[in-house]
Amino acid sequence: MRIYYNLKTYNNINILFDDPAIKNELDLWGKEGLLKYSSIPISIFETSFGTISLLYGPRQVGKTSSLKLFLSQMKDSETLIYTDCSVILDKKDLYQHLSSSLQGKTTLVLDEVQSITDWHLALRTLYSEGKLQTVRVWCTGSEARYLLESGERLPGRKGEGKNIFLRPWNFREFMDFFYPDLALPYRDVNYHHFNQSWLQEQNISWEKAWNEYLTTGGIPQVVGFYKQRQNIPDYVWNVYRDWLLGTWSKVRTPERSLSALCRRIMETMNSRVDYEVLRKGTDIQSANTVKTLMDMQEDHFSLRVLPKMDIHRKTFVPSKQKKMYPLDPFVARVFSSLGFQIRRTFEESLPSFNLDECAFVAQTLRYADDMETSYLYSQTSKAEIDVYVDECAFELKSHGRPSQKQMELLKACPQYFIVQKDKLPLTAYLVAEKRWESDRRDL
Repeated sequence: MRIYYNLKTYNNINILFDDPAIKNELDLWGKEGLLKYSSIPISIFETSFGTISLLYGPRQVGKTSSLKLFLSQMKDSETLIYTDCSVILDKKDLYQHLSSSLQGKTTLVLDEVQSITDWHLALRTLYSEGKLQTVRVWCTGSEARYLLESGERLPGRKGEGKNIFLRPWNFREFMDFFYPDLALPYRDVNYHHFNQSWLQEQNISWEKAWNEYLTTGGIPQVVGFYKQRQNIPDYVWNVYRDWLLGTWSKVRTPERSLSALCRRIMETMNSRVDYEVLRKGTDIQSANTVKTLMDMQEDHFSLRVLPKMDIHRKTFVPSKQKKMYPLDPFVARVFSSLGFQIRRTFEESLPSFNLDECAFVAQTLRYADDMETSYLYSQTSKAEIDVYVDECAFELKSHGRPSQKQMELLKACPQYFIVQKDKLPLTAYLVAEKRWESDRRDL
């Protein structure tokens, strides 16, 4: 197999593993474990030749290493081209590089393709020239809006390609990986097929596993360090701090102001807020500036904004107030470290926040065909319900019962659950997406 790796020619597939991130994961999991614990099942990458697919998601969660694992197992290509797009000057340079390298059945990976302005035009030209008929293309990126908009400009050229969001592991995957015996009785249970009474009858305790998940989230590298060492090293924290701060690198807002905004994100996490509320307590002068900063984090997948749903009209309604959550419990803790200006000994120094709701919302993420997740709010009764997804409402209660007005809102839903704290881990498990079917080794 001909191998073109970052514009150079090689004859040994092991060049793919000459990558600090993969070496680090090999140290944590071992080679067999690396396949088992890949960020995403590598069978997802088995697309047909003549297709263009997009893999997008936050930085530092394993997009590149998962793709490289797939490539190392692949046996159906004559040519492999892997290009870090930061080494490409522009779309013309990309076209020339690919035009001279495509030979026979080819698997092409363009990593962080959003680095090239109008990258899709190079692929459109190659397609029009008939040079992509025997090429499997995977483009990766970590900036949602630009990557997806560019991908949509390839009408009729993507074939049976896929759009895959690489989310962190959810709690179901966490349990299936590390507590399989506890999870086994519930693996085939669908939350649409049981009711509140069934949930109350489940006499199990998953508190230990849930607290671990609140600590590590679903980022494989972070989980690996915690499982191996019972600690997350400071340099790992700094990788994710740099990601969040780097997202804001194009604006001239001082770091002290960004730190204050991170603190406000954490302080208001489980509440409905507008940009003016977030601005208070910072020295940022304009709510519009706050909106710009929040949009940047959302575009880079570190934050998720839940819209308001009107259950009676069964439609989303505009609202200045939104519920905003970090993508994952560990990402929330990184925001906290920035907000409270903690720079070392993170585990010992971080303030305590209730991450239950943030972690539960993370379970609604999907690799593909993402379900729209919202919160419910009645303008008439002023009642609010935490989460509404797939025609089911969830009100999370650490203690007590919903108010009468909340109950009226819940009963207007096709299905609902009142989730007490002891039932939260199991409910989160059942809401979360199953890991895609096991990887084949005979690619």
